[in-house]
Amino acid sequence: MSLLALGPCLFDTSAQSWLQRSTDAAVGTWLAGYLERHPLCLSAITVMERVHGYALVLQQAAPEQRSQIAMKREVYLASPHQVLPVDTSVALCAAELAAMLPWPPSPLKRSHRLAESRQDRMFRWRCDILIAATALVAGMPLVHHNPRDFETIRMAIETSPERFPTLGPLNLVSVLRLAA
Repeated sequence: MSLLALGPCLFDTSAQSWLQRSTDAAVGTWLAGYLERHPLCLSAITVMERVHGYALVLQQAAPEQRSQIAMKREVYLASPHQVLPVDTSVALCAAELAAMLPWPPSPLKRSHRLAESRQDRMFRWRCDILIAATALVAGMPLVHHNPRDFETIRMAIETSPERFPTLGPLNLVSVLRLAA
């Protein structure tokens, strides 16, 4: 799928993380071509989530690992991103979405390293809503890596368009389809 013709996209936190970690040559080629034409656009919420992640890792890291983690955080912050703010329009859209969808549709994350608390899951859900609202207000496709959550938001918007009269549909693109 070529997003180059669609113009710039907003990248969700999980999509940006996945792109950064990918070792697939086709993904690297796609990303390089995309970045030749468009900036990497992020919501301010994505920056908050990524820096929060670095802070949590720093807290739990062994002392000899902390400088390397801090350096990774600084490299991330110095990377050329176009950061879209959470302004009044985004806040109003997110408030409508949060009223329509008070509970996250996906379960808590569990892995060998951590079990997500209900509070953490609600926080992550509110962040997803703010990122989706940012994409809607900016009129940008949203590249994501957590389909259940964003599909639920997209369907809510499509079933209640009167609540979002000046906004179009939420155009979703899975990060897994970019270099396919």
